[in-house]
Amino acid sequence: MTTTRPVGSPRPASPWPLLGREAELAEAARALRDPLGSGVLVAGASGTGRSRLAHECWRQAGRRGHPELRVTATPAARSVPLGALAHLLRPGTDGAPPALGATGQAPGRRPVLLLDDAHHLDPDSIGLLTSWLRTRRVALIATADTHRPPGWPDLPLHRVLLRALPQKVVADLVERTLDGAVEHKTVRMLHQASGGRPRDLRELVDGAVRQRTLVPEDGLWRLVGPLSPTPRLRALIEARLRHLDPQHRRLLERLAVCGRLPLDPPDRAAARSLAAEGWLCTVEEGPHTCAELAGPLYGYVLRETLPVQRSRRILRDQARRAGDQDTGPAGLLRSVRWRLDAADGVDPDEVERAVVLARRAQDHGVALRLARELARLRPRPRSLLLLAEELYEGGEPQEAERTVRRALDESTRDDERLAAVVLHTQSLAFGLLRLDEAFALNATARQTYAGHPDEPVLGAHESALWSLVGDVRQAERAWREVAPEPGSRADVVAAVPRVYCLAESGRTGDAVRAARRSRAARRPCAAADTMVHPALLVGAEARALAEAGSLATAEELARQGYDLAVDAGAGSAQTWLAEHLGWICYLRGRLHESRIWYASTLAHAREVGLRSGEWVGWCGQALAAAVCGDVDRAAQCWEEARSLRPGHWWRPEAAMVTAWLTAATGRLVRARGVALDAAAAAGRRGLRTAQSHLLCDAARLGAAAEAERPLRELAAGSDSALVAARAGLAQGLASDRPDRLERSARQLASLGAGLLAAESWTAAATAHARADAGGSAQAAQAHALAVLGSDSGACTPGLVPSSVRSRLTARELEVALAAASGLGNKEIAGHLSIAVRTVGNHLQRVYSKLEIAHRTALRTALRPPAPR
Repeated sequence: MTTTRPVGSPRPASPWPLLGREAELAEAARALRDPLGSGVLVAGASGTGRSRLAHECWRQAGRRGHPELRVTATPAARSVPLGALAHLLRPGTDGAPPALGATGQAPGRRPVLLLDDAHHLDPDSIGLLTSWLRTRRVALIATADTHRPPGWPDLPLHRVLLRALPQKVVADLVERTLDGAVEHKTVRMLHQASGGRPRDLRELVDGAVRQRTLVPEDGLWRLVGPLSPTPRLRALIEARLRHLDPQHRRLLERLAVCGRLPLDPPDRAAARSLAAEGWLCTVEEGPHTCAELAGPLYGYVLRETLPVQRSRRILRDQARRAGDQDTGPAGLLRSVRWRLDAADGVDPDEVERAVVLARRAQDHGVALRLARELARLRPRPRSLLLLAEELYEGGEPQEAERTVRRALDESTRDDERLAAVVLHTQSLAFGLLRLDEAFALNATARQTYAGHPDEPVLGAHESALWSLVGDVRQAERAWREVAPEPGSRADVVAAVPRVYCLAESGRTGDAVRAARRSRAARRPCAAADTMVHPALLVGAEARALAEAGSLATAEELARQGYDLAVDAGAGSAQTWLAEHLGWICYLRGRLHESRIWYASTLAHAREVGLRSGEWVGWCGQALAAAVCGDVDRAAQCWEEARSLRPGHWWRPEAAMVTAWLTAATGRLVRARGVALDAAAAAGRRGLRTAQSHLLCDAARLGAAAEAERPLRELAAGSDSALVAARAGLAQGLASDRPDRLERSARQLASLGAGLLAAESWTAAATAHARADAGGSAQAAQAHALAVLGSDSGACTPGLVPSSVRSRLTARELEVALAAASGLGNKEIAGHLSIAVRTVGNHLQRVYSKLEIAHRTALRTALRPPAPR
């Protein structure tokens, strides 16, 4: 995701761009130019775009002066000798076979014949074409299905194999087609549904746009409904199904109805054949080799063709087989699902065990469905608690709240009531942002259940609440009071906030190790477990790695966690992983991408009723927009965040938004004050890492002298390379020495903090220019452009070009930035506490030094140069 351009037209453009095939196209073009070769065979599975690539290669040859010939082989033409080539032939004389007709041959240029679907060519056409190639009458660009090679003799054709597009290329392709940013979850779903096949991808996108299930929301394209095949795509799949062996089709039907299945010995040969043709894939599951369909579209089409009674017979047969052969946990889960799908009766104890197994497998869609059935069959408090948790995760907070209250009303056991209290406080705090109520409820419960074996769970939950509101010292106090046993429920509940507290206190190495220990030792609980989905522990580790300065590793890990949450259907985990990715991209200076991830955070939070996630999504978008200089959008997002009005709430992100939004409106003095005051407040709450960030922001906004010393002290007490790099930047800015600034820039760049590195390089270039070291200044400015990257979008005071900064005094630069932001002379004077006439004099000197005449030109002069 690399763009935040406004969403474009409601229909994908035609034709689609040829992305992700640059290497294959270059390979085919080289082979076609080989004087000793006969041409190119482009092979690929159905839908991989082999015809499109071959056509592009053929057109390139035509542009080089080669005469263009074209043939499309079809099953109908195959029944007629020379049917496919007939339009190219002239009758032979004196009984000779037909010959190639006039081609408009250019001197030194062989005609290039494009042959689509060569596997349908008839034997006579194969023989004639072979003679043309051997006598070098033509050069050939042929396409063929990977699994149905053409039947000609061995010819010197260079084979180019097309594989499925990776997810990143699918993201670029869909974004370019829709002319706007696309939610990462949507990209993943499109990639999985299409199997990375460009034809199927286009059909899915086109159909989803027409059906209004793929829509733009707040500048982000996202799916709001299920994907289904278009009539054309359905017809293509049905046509392929008609050519299958009956035994192969029966296996696919079982997979479509039942999902993943262990393979019986008689099915393994069929499975290998179907896997080679791209219909299914095999996975190892314990002692079993299992098969599942290669994409959801195949299941959709197959299920449509099956009568209900046939589907139920398949389900019952598979349930019987599972009971006889697969007696493990996965077999029980499958058996229960299949019997329910077949409308057969199932024992409630089996359903309850299946719910727990589905939760352990992180299959929340299945777990929710089973939990609903369990609550219907046996509406006891335990069943209701299982259902409530899955409802929270599935984005149905109102029904979840009603279910928890019902469990509280009906429960007579302390452990069940305590679990209900934990779920209720989670809902109040994370879901509704009613933090005062959450704290009060948790405190009352701790008094009520004092001495109960599960009371530490409430203490751990209090630690989580304090970490949510941004008070590490209180969270640490609650943690020490609990001191939960490793692997206990309290330890599980406190795992994520514990990692956050360690990272924010400057112990990032301990935070990473704690996250890894929790991931390794995690044992899923039957209740009070929504806060610790495995993906959340992955996200906590990624956040700790980012704060430690391992930004690239952190981003890769967070993406893995996000994909895990998407595949599991874990909505709250998707929210927080998207938020982590938004923050990591912000730290890396990729602000366009950061804005996309924060928009995804907001969308996920809305889906699951997570108001804390909504606040973070709005706040993150406001911060990234402010640093990009997009004042209107930043103000709009910040107003939305403030409208949520959480109590008990102090988050460093809020101060960052206020500081940068103030700076973007030209009030640098006030922005510095906001950052410095917030840094002091963060220190009082034990947020040492956030304190270093706020002090660094103050230094970047012109308060390096004030920020340098406290940053050095924070760096001395932290193991974070990023905190140390921030201290180095403040030191360089305060000294204005180019050597220190360049050293700081290199350190920041090595960590992946592109924006900070670019500002440090720009400051170094300015210092060089003021010392009349023009060559060094140009080199440093070039480094700044290179490290910033094309997808940053940042517009900060530190990125004002060195050619401008070096000619202005600090006061002149402040006045110029204020004027360029739209402030009038009187407003600037009030902000800087100087006379209006003085402001005018400063501006006149700025205009003179920069050789400009008005404020419009001033805005252009101060704008950061475009990255290369």
